[in-house]
Amino acid sequence: MKNETFTLITGASMGIGKAFAFTCAKRGMNLLLVALPDALLEEVQRELQTLYPIKVMVYGTDLTAEGAVLKLADFCKEKQLGINMLINNAGMGAGGRFENIPLDKYLQIVNLNNKVLVLMCHYFLPVLIQHEHAYMLNMSSMEATLPLPYKAVYTGSKNFVYAFSLALREEQRHGPLTVSVVCPGPVMTNPDALKRMDAHGNRAKWVLCRPEEVAEYGLDGLLKGKNILIPGKVNWFLVKLMKLCPTGLKMRLLDYLYI
Repeated sequence: MKNETFTLITGASMGIGKAFAFTCAKRGMNLLLVALPDALLEEVQRELQTLYPIKVMVYGTDLTAEGAVLKLADFCKEKQLGINMLINNAGMGAGGRFENIPLDKYLQIVNLNNKVLVLMCHYFLPVLIQHEHAYMLNMSSMEATLPLPYKAVYTGSKNFVYAFSLALREEQRHGPLTVSVVCPGPVMTNPDALKRMDAHGNRAKWVLCRPEEVAEYGLDGLLKGKNILIPGKVNWFLVKLMKLCPTGLKMRLLDYLYI
């Protein structure tokens, strides 16, 4: 497989990660799909290989396990996979009053959303910049710019992704690597998400996106070299509007919209 390029996608077995896999496959990209080792990952591989004339490799692992990211990097080196695009999609969240959620859950969120992301960037950036053109897309959230009450740790973790990505982009601007950060609003990824959206009523549907929309918008923006990608016109307008609001007023509005 030497001299062939691959797009590495984390959290690729469902939701936005799966949508990115299909979006990349439609453009003829070979794929290395990383997710927890279960039947869902292999099912995505079979679907893609049936539909598209590309190479699809899968690597099942828990990226939060000690040494897991380094083992993934070693696997790519051993297989001589030319990773020229990295989509750091894996993440998790939780909602509710801060004191009502177990500490272990918060630590899992920070571990996956932040520690794993930094490890992925650290190990794969040297691989990416070996190519004439290379791309890194980090999954943040609209909530990185709108600190939501009742999602304090998740919002904070995505704010880290947002700031880290923009800083890394600036460091790399004279090289071959383009770094972009995508900040979607609520995304319909599973039945639990549907229940949360229904609980918020019609106002939640204003900012709702499908995984396929996020993937198409994210990949297009990355390839065009854009820095911040906010899928959905309403979401984009809301972020811009909230920047003009005094902090106190903004927080009251967010409390009303998302409680």
